[in-house]
Amino acid sequence: MAAPNIQTVDLMATLRDISPNPTSDVSFTFVDQSTGERADLPAHKLVLACGSSVFMAQFYGPSKEQKDSIPVEDSSSSAFEVFLDVLYNKKVPLKSMDFQLLGELFYLANKHHLDTLKDEIV
Repeated sequence: MAAPNIQTVDLMATLRDISPNPTSDVSFTFVDQSTGERADLPAHKLVLACGSSVFMAQFYGPSKEQKDSIPVEDSSSSAFEVFLDVLYNKKVPLKSMDFQLLGELFYLANKHHLDTLKDEIV
């Protein structure tokens, strides 16, 4: 197995850390049903598309997403944030996460065809 390009990994993690300024081009929005509180998670379409064929189709396919703000109703913002961290090659401590969060992360990995992440969770 080839060693990862550390410079690329650091660049991706840094890109995620500086979001939303100045380069993010999509935001995922969450609304807490009990409090009505809204949370936004900025991201980069190209990075997501490189990590998931589902995002590739969503952002660059024939019937691509036209909105820059995408509501997410099937995940918590905390699980989706971890999911984004994985796509940005950030180190994610799966072993220290509770089962609820791992379950949501597994659901997101399955939904976005990330079999490697599913294997890591199981």
